[in-house]
Amino acid sequence: MDSSTTLRRYKRLYRKARREKLPRLIEKYGDRCFWCECHLTPEIMTIDHYIPLSLGGSNKTDNLRLACYGCNQKRGNAMPEDTPEIIAEKSCIRFPSHWPQPKYQLGQLVSLGRIIGVEYQSPGTRRAYDLGLGWIYAVLIDDLGYDTLQLKESEIELPSLSLLQAEINYEKLLVEIHQKNLGCLDEQMGALVQLDKSLEGEQA
Repeated sequence: MDSSTTLRRYKRLYRKARREKLPRLIEKYGDRCFWCECHLTPEIMTIDHYIPLSLGGSNKTDNLRLACYGCNQKRGNAMPEDTPEIIAEKSCIRFPSHWPQPKYQLGQLVSLGRIIGVEYQSPGTRRAYDLGLGWIYAVLIDDLGYDTLQLKESEIELPSLSLLQAEINYEKLLVEIHQKNLGCLDEQMGALVQLDKSLEGEQA
């Protein structure tokens, strides 16, 4: 059997297993990555073997977990006890030792907006000539995500206390809204479970 036929068969079997086991795994573990606990959308959701197949694991449901694509790829065939360290190691961003450390972080709120990109301009490059040496920060200056500024480190100003407080209050409000929505969804889920049980009882 040629490799293309084997690959097609493997994909077909994987889709069948995913279709059958995914609902049970979501019900058991929720829609969070087992390793990093990020929310799993259909685009990044994968089925991961808790004990890798290559190390004696099985395809049984009790050996399966839900993981985001990134964690699944970074993990490889590591054993569970080694996985968190390996994922953390591969998630680190490293800079050459002769570069200075950036003063500001990705995602940090500054007076003009939020930092969404960080880039180092090395001596002798065209961008260093155009933008200046050192770290350049891309700052998003509107909520719609259209307008950004390229700022040098010396041009970055930290936000005022009032702006930080307003941002904290806004994030707290979002958390409260999500918690309320989650409560409503839990109630709906409970009602559906009860309905399913009653239907099963009637059919029995």
